[in-house]
Amino acid sequence: STLAGNPACPRPPPRPLCPSALMQFRSWTCALPLLALTVQLCAGSVLRTVSRQEAAATSTSGAWAALAEAEADDRRFWGEQWAGLEATLLELQEATGGLDVKVSNGTSVHAPAKEAVALPGNQTTAAKAAEVKRSSPLADRNVNLNPKSAADLVPALGMLKSLYEDGKERITQLNAREQQSKQRFEEMEKAHQARMATIEERFKNGTLSAEFHANETRDENRLWSYWQRVRERQHRQFHTSLKIQHGTMQKVKTMIDMYEKTIAGKASKADVQSGLAKVAGVVPEVVLLQQAWRADAPFFREALMEARAAGAEIAKSKSRR
Repeated sequence: STLAGNPACPRPPPRPLCPSALMQFRSWTCALPLLALTVQLCAGSVLRTVSRQEAAATSTSGAWAALAEAEADDRRFWGEQWAGLEATLLELQEATGGLDVKVSNGTSVHAPAKEAVALPGNQTTAAKAAEVKRSSPLADRNVNLNPKSAADLVPALGMLKSLYEDGKERITQLNAREQQSKQRFEEMEKAHQARMATIEERFKNGTLSAEFHANETRDENRLWSYWQRVRERQHRQFHTSLKIQHGTMQKVKTMIDMYEKTIAGKASKADVQSGLAKVAGVVPEVVLLQQAWRADAPFFREALMEARAAGAEIAKSKSRR
């Protein structure tokens, strides 16, 4: 305090650092850049790991989005296919006339009764259902279900030819769709294998922890399992539709041949009997075209039920993560 109050007395010089302290200070000074570099490298490694994890999550999310899009496209395509096939079967079923016919085993085949229509209040009695007006599938075809002459058969022949051409076009679409679905599935399989290889590589080089490795492997396998189920459903829809379509076209083609011969007056009794037996297995004495139609009623009815069941299956499909 005396020195501080006396301006004439100079301050003593600062004490020099001891050699050990000076060396410690210099060591810390040199270590700071290295420490900063280490922190920067660690931060970069963490960021790269996070980026890889985010990229993997984005890839998986994109794969699920592609799956949802594929299912939506399936619902659209198959919905249209089943609606078209159902319309065809309804027309053919209407043309059967709904009467009994004896088949080759001697039993009678009865046309199905009209189904009751659900009415407000949950009332489904046949009496009230009868009040609901239904338009015939053949309303625009002008088909005579009780022909008296060859001229009366012409509209029905036109309908049959139209349905046959529709069937050919539908089969072309089915085959193209199956090829497209198969190709897309193969592409998805390659993408799945690539993602699995990436997961394993990252786990082996230490950029993916054991926990994330287990999670990503589980998610990828779940995604691929769902893709496999989608493909199985696509293939099942294809075969069911193709089977019904081919069976229907075979019936229609035989009826076309019979109609053309009958209209041209070239059908002998033996030809008609043989044709009828080929269509529905009816007894030889049943030779009227109307009875051939009615004999086909079981096929059209069962095909319609199968088509509706397949359509309901695809309508309910929806991806679930």
